[in-house]
Amino acid sequence: MKKIISALFGALLVFSLNTSVANAAAKEVRVAFFLEWATPNQEDKVKKAFDKAMGVPVKWTNFATGGEMTEAMLSGDIDISYSQGLTPFVNAVNAKAPIKLVDIAVVYGMGGTTCVAKKGINKGNAATKLDGQKVAVPLGTMADYVFKETMRVVKADISKMKVIDMNPEDGSAALVSGDVAMACLFGGKSIKNAKTVGASVLTVAEAKAEGIAGIDITSVTNKFLKENPGMVKAFVEVTHEANARYNSGKSDMKVIAKDAAMDLAGTKKQMGGFEFPDAKTMKKKYMNKSGILMTYLKVMGNMFATSENPALKNYGKVVTTKYLP
Repeated sequence: MKKIISALFGALLVFSLNTSVANAAAKEVRVAFFLEWATPNQEDKVKKAFDKAMGVPVKWTNFATGGEMTEAMLSGDIDISYSQGLTPFVNAVNAKAPIKLVDIAVVYGMGGTTCVAKKGINKGNAATKLDGQKVAVPLGTMADYVFKETMRVVKADISKMKVIDMNPEDGSAALVSGDVAMACLFGGKSIKNAKTVGASVLTVAEAKAEGIAGIDITSVTNKFLKENPGMVKAFVEVTHEANARYNSGKSDMKVIAKDAAMDLAGTKKQMGGFEFPDAKTMKKKYMNKSGILMTYLKVMGNMFATSENPALKNYGKVVTTKYLP
C-alpha cells in the first residue's frame, strides 16, 4: 500500500484552492456509495441535484465495503466516498493514504451493523459456543469493529475462532448455508437474510448500553480537494439539505428505497435507526477536538494499528469542517 500511496503522491498536481465550481478541473465527479444502505441524499442522486449543484455529471458507483472504496480512491477511480465506514477510513489514514474526512454521513446503532449467529448461539453462551467455529467478517470495516467489540462484551476469544474475510452478502449466504456459525454484517438485505437462520448476538439496546455505535463519513482524496474545493462544498451542502428534508419528514421515501435496492418498509425501518446530524451538531458534538468522532478515531486508530501502519498521533490532521454548511 505504501508504494501505491507514494505513486499517487508523485502524480498529484498542484492547483489553486480558489478554484470554483464553474472553472473546476474535473469534468465528472466519481462518487462511491453503498446499496442496501438508505440515506436521504439518494433522492437528490436520482433527481440529479448533485449534478446541477456541482456543474458536471456525477457518476455513482456501488461498492461492497469501505475498504474497496479506499482502494478505488488510491487508484484514481473515485473522488468522493460517501458513507464510508470510520474503520476503513482509519485504516487508510494509518497507512498514510492521501484522503481527508469532510463530513459525517450517518450515525447509527447496531441495527445497521451487527453480528448474527446461528440458532443456539447467543450472548450467554457465545464465549464457549464460538470456540473453533468459522465466522465471516468483512475485515477492516465497521462490521469488523462491531465484531471485536461484540466479542469483548460476551468475553469470547477471537483467537480461538476461524475468522474468514467475507463481504456482507457472501457472509450472509455462508451463514444461511451453514458454512459459518456467525456473520458480522451491514446492509438491509444481508442482515434480513442472515436473521432467517439466527439472531444478533447483541440487541441494539445491549450494544448501545456497551457504547457500541457506528459512524460513517464522507471522505475525499486530497488531490480532488485541492483541485475542486467548490465541488466538495457543493456535495456536502446538497447532502445536508437532503438530511434536513428527511429530518422534517419531507423525503420521498419511495425514491430512496428504489435507489437503495430495498423495499419501502425495510428502508423506513433502517433509516429509523440512523441519525443524520446537522452541521451545527457536528461541529459542537462530533468534530471538535474532544468530540465523539475524534474519540472514535483515536479508539479505532489504536484498535486497528499495526507495526507497519501505527495509529496517528493526531487524527485532527485528517479531518476538516471547512466544507460544512
